[in-house]
Amino acid sequence: MLQAIRERLSGILAVFILGILVVPFALVGVSSYFQPDAVNAVARVNDVEITQTEYTQSFQNYRRRMQSLLGANFDAEQFDQPVVRRQHLESLINQELLSQVSLETGLAVDDQRLAEAIRNIPAFQVDGEFNHDVYQSRLLAQGSTPQQFENDMRAQLILDQYPGTIASSAIATDWELREYVRLHDQEREFEALIVPAVIDGDEGEPVGEMPETGEEAVAAEDDTAAPEAANEEAAGEAVSEPVADSEPAMAADLSEEALVTWYEANQQDYRSPEQVIIEFIELDASALEQDVAPSEDELRARFEEQQARFITPEARLASHILLEVAPDADEAAVETVREKAADLAQQARDGADFAELARTYSEDAGSASLGGDLDWVEPGFMVQAFEDALYELSLESPVSEPIQTGFGWHVILLRDVRPAEGMSFEEARDTLMQELVAEQQERRFLEQADRLIDIIYEDPTTLLAAGEELGLTIQEAGPFGRDGGTGIAANPDVVSTAFSDLVLQQGSVSDPVDLGENHIVLMRLNEYIPESIRPLEEVRDEVIAAVRQDRAMQAAAERAESLMARITDGADMTALATDEGLERVSAEAATRNSTDLPAGLVGELFRLQPPSDDAPRVAIIELDQAYAVVRLTAVRDGELSDDELIQQQTQRRRIANAAASAEAFGFIRMLRSQSEIDIYEDRL
Repeated sequence: MLQAIRERLSGILAVFILGILVVPFALVGVSSYFQPDAVNAVARVNDVEITQTEYTQSFQNYRRRMQSLLGANFDAEQFDQPVVRRQHLESLINQELLSQVSLETGLAVDDQRLAEAIRNIPAFQVDGEFNHDVYQSRLLAQGSTPQQFENDMRAQLILDQYPGTIASSAIATDWELREYVRLHDQEREFEALIVPAVIDGDEGEPVGEMPETGEEAVAAEDDTAAPEAANEEAAGEAVSEPVADSEPAMAADLSEEALVTWYEANQQDYRSPEQVIIEFIELDASALEQDVAPSEDELRARFEEQQARFITPEARLASHILLEVAPDADEAAVETVREKAADLAQQARDGADFAELARTYSEDAGSASLGGDLDWVEPGFMVQAFEDALYELSLESPVSEPIQTGFGWHVILLRDVRPAEGMSFEEARDTLMQELVAEQQERRFLEQADRLIDIIYEDPTTLLAAGEELGLTIQEAGPFGRDGGTGIAANPDVVSTAFSDLVLQQGSVSDPVDLGENHIVLMRLNEYIPESIRPLEEVRDEVIAAVRQDRAMQAAAERAESLMARITDGADMTALATDEGLERVSAEAATRNSTDLPAGLVGELFRLQPPSDDAPRVAIIELDQAYAVVRLTAVRDGELSDDELIQQQTQRRRIANAAASAEAFGFIRMLRSQSEIDIYEDRL
């Protein structure tokens, strides 16, 4: 642990300067970069290794995506569990298997499909339409180029072809569709009495509350019906009759013995989870005092040094036609392509529509369908030869000679020029001031972070020395459990660190936890509060409420059994509802999506066996704090005429998609069974 902290002396700088580059070193150690690849592999798929570096980068990307998706609900500890890491490795293995079989069978993706896939990516669209400027700028921001992205995209599309091919071959037979409709569109006629669990002191209000949605209604007859929710309304509407006064509240005889017996039998319900109280030191660059405000001379010097930053360079609106050259083409073939490009350039100069020429002849998947449009191009956007040629053109002579790059031969059309624009010193002054102050704070932060680690290295059991020397307040947080708390304990990384072996078991000061840009915290355990059963006196009110609820449910169950016997013997349920002061609900044609019935009733209603020819089906269904005594009188299966069978394309696709999903997973399982896969668990 001491050595790990010592290594953080330079590691802190690396975190802020090199970012993700420190991750592989932190995980696998510097020495692993000088060892054979086999030592660095976390898995081997046939003859291909998945290295620790590849796995780590992929897992971090996955973790970041999930954090962005879940926001405040992201649980860092959950995503660091071994089972999650293993599942991610399994997905990488599946991808590698698909990649191998795709290469073996020679699957390919043509330019048209690639262009269509790129145009359909929302990140590259403005108002629902592909925007080439956005496309290039987003790739540039990610340190990528269109060529790199298109190569990666083509590889991913190839990877997707096998599951896609399997999915496209799945069909739903007429029998499957009819069976789906039979169950999904089934209607049930019933009536029910709602028997509430009346607790001492309650007014006996019915608890069969009407839900706002039909989620509870999605169920399956014998667990075989499709779970999809349809939008058709029930043909018969539920009937809710007036409720008479409930029976008197049952007497409560809650002796101490009864409470103790319940408490001892249900102690897990009164368990208090383990908790910790931590003390911590927080180092935040934005909170550090400023040494001296930057002078006017410093601001002007910075402006002169970085004046290019405050100038928007000249941009050129361009289009192009690309004619590709095969990598193994000889000189004659290259010349043939050049001559074709020269001919197209001449046609453009002679008045031919450049956009139409591009649509017809260009082999650039990203721009051909757009008439060769590249939108506004600034210095650095294109390869050097292309850029040089573009900036030599003028609006008077806008069509270039053929230009050769690594992509092939280009013919460029200059359509417009946007002059360079710049900011004055006064306009840039506030920005420069903020940057210089931030740099000063960052320098102080890095100096203090470096010294902080030095001090902790000397004595990793306390924060006192660091707090005194650096003038940092030692704060306290907690108690909080593994599900977090308030303040700093609301941060998932803080919580997972507080419960780490280093802090919890070894009693040492933690490694720095990154809370944001130039913002870290170090902590140590102040107090550990083990998991315990809360004493009866502390939970007495909860126990009393639970016992009363349990007795109320027992009484309701006994009452429901009695009512069930009377209904089975032929008693009229409307009369029973009046006599017993109970709520009665009914429907002539309840569907799986009926939302006007008590929560939990519909799902169980559709699990009941149909009534027999000579008698209705009578059953008891448990609800939330109530029971329903149900009398099911009729079940009418959904039907499809021959004409409707032809029209039910949506349902047919739904069934086919379910089958396709199962077949795709089966295909992956087959590949795995036929492959040699080695997994090195200890390297995850």
